Amino acid sequence: MGIPIHPPRFDSDLLRPFYEGLAAGELRLTADSETGQWAWYPPEMMPGRPAATLVWRRASDEGTVYSFTRVERSLLPGDHRAEVPFTVVLFEPDDAPGCRVPGLFVAGDDVSAACGMRVRLSPVQAGDHVVAGFAPIG
Repeated sequence: MGIPIHPPRFDSDLLRPFYEGLAAGELRLTADSETGQWAWYPPEMMPGRPAATLVWRRASDEGTVYSFTRVERSLLPGDHRAEVPFTVVLFEPDDAPGCRVPGLFVAGDDVSAACGMRVRLSPVQAGDHVVAGFAPIG
């Protein structure tokens, strides 16, 4: 399995709590502070509730693979041949239905991702930052 070494860009602080959570071994997502409704990707305002306040909360580390794709060659500028192939999954946490978080599929070469597969958060060190990784359960 390759690991893409491409640090997140922080043009704003919108996603900083997500990456801080990963570095602490937690999956943190945004939710409406009043209703508790999860929202991912963090919107600048909640649909239908423009006055709502979003807060970062810890989400379940376990869930299912909603979708996946295998990256065979990098389209990033520069030489990234050593970082491929890798598989990216969309992870849906058990307690946050409808939220689909992208991350690396972390498993041996003999295990392939599959829709509906049960996985658990397994953050991955990628250069000088941590990215979301998800490993099969069991």
